[in-house]
Amino acid sequence: MRTNSKKWIGCLLLASLMLFVTACGGGTSNDQASGDDASNTEYKVAMITNAPIADGGWNTSAYNAMVAASEAEGFETTYTENVAQTDYVTTIREYANLGYNLVFAPGNEFTDAVLEVAKDFPDTKFAILNGDTHTENVASLLPNNKEIGFIAGALAGLQTETNSVGFVGGMEITPTVTMMEYYEKGAKFTNPDVKVSTAMANSYDDTAKGKEIAASMVSTNDVDVFYGHASAIDAGVREGIRDMEKRWAIAQPDDFLDDDPKVILTSIVTSNTELLKIAMQEVKNNEYGNKIIEGSLENNVVTIGRFGESAKEEAQTRFNEIVEGIKTGNFDIDNPQ
Repeated sequence: MRTNSKKWIGCLLLASLMLFVTACGGGTSNDQASGDDASNTEYKVAMITNAPIADGGWNTSAYNAMVAASEAEGFETTYTENVAQTDYVTTIREYANLGYNLVFAPGNEFTDAVLEVAKDFPDTKFAILNGDTHTENVASLLPNNKEIGFIAGALAGLQTETNSVGFVGGMEITPTVTMMEYYEKGAKFTNPDVKVSTAMANSYDDTAKGKEIAASMVSTNDVDVFYGHASAIDAGVREGIRDMEKRWAIAQPDDFLDDDPKVILTSIVTSNTELLKIAMQEVKNNEYGNKIIEGSLENNVVTIGRFGESAKEEAQTRFNEIVEGIKTGNFDIDNPQ
């Protein structure tokens, strides 16, 4: 792979240089060419994020997935990070203007902006990760959030020693609310006595807020196992409990065990790479749009990461049984027995 980086040069120079794009209101961009020879790359994908790609959570995973999928499918890549909500439309529109074949928006919160731009650029394809909508040139890439929430909750219920576990969301959007609902289902299935505390950070990039929420849940409800769907907030939660005794977290959407093997029990891993590869293949085959591309335990888009040193052996055993049952269709998360 040949890589070259360019620094953001400002909106006033964009029209004349046309090297790459970023929103005038903020954000930084970077270009990468995937494949043996960038000059021979026929397809291009651009990614927009509202937090750093190095957030140690959601955006890191999404970025890594874009790069890996692009290497496999021969796409040139670029991204703009730290984009303010007011600049979503502008940034997405500029990528469409520059002729990118696929614009990747890693979150349901980008839906309105994507739909606004997509109607004006029918030849550009748009992918919304964790979305729940689709049009002629828009597809949603949707992990099975019910399964993810349930198995995370099941492990939390098995691991807890205080019978008090927590869920931290970023924004109150459909995928997060669904995951939170099934987190509680899973926790109460494995531990009927458990209490589930929930919070919405109303942010994806405020790590200090994550630490604050974690500290509050510990002091108020003695929460000892956390799971989050909030990008950098999740990393903040883990930071907040790192120096506390017997406080743990379940990470997502990559295997983040090496970040903190004592605190992290395991990771619920979603292969956004596989979801994006499907999307890229459909772009190349002119089969894109009008669908939701779903990933689950059954098709191995959702998998389990390594277990940390603090995960109880008996919890691991029962957890693996539940995961295998869901994967093979022998366990119904809506009517668990």
